[in-house]
Amino acid sequence: MKYLFLILISLPVYADFNGKFSGTGAAVFHTGKRYECSEVFLDINTSEKSFKLHQGGYICGFLKAAFDAFEFTIKDGILFHGNLEMGSVFKKKLQYHYYDPEDGSTYYLTLVKDDEGQIHYLEEWHDGEKIALTVKGDLKPL
Repeated sequence: MKYLFLILISLPVYADFNGKFSGTGAAVFHTGKRYECSEVFLDINTSEKSFKLHQGGYICGFLKAAFDAFEFTIKDGILFHGNLEMGSVFKKKLQYHYYDPEDGSTYYLTLVKDDEGQIHYLEEWHDGEKIALTVKGDLKPL
């Protein structure tokens, strides 16, 4: 029993978000206006110690985004940028957020990996009072 416990505690708790993923989705504004996303894509890598976005973005009608590359350090399942706690990552779920003091908005991103290896992407922009924009997508490994 003692050996089983040692094996279990040595198993990684980080999510296996590695590779390139692409799919479709939708962007919905708080007004209800909806735009289909012809592409939502990510190129990511996660290890025990870091989460890296190499490339990502989406094309949803007139709404287009391309994410700059970035990296978070992971300590005990918590995502850090420098000393700033930005979110969490566990087996099949990664969440992070960023508050922009200039305009008072907060950006949230949730990635959930299912048993088939697909990533369910959820991005929300809060303007301080309501969810101003939601982008959802289902991404398959390439």
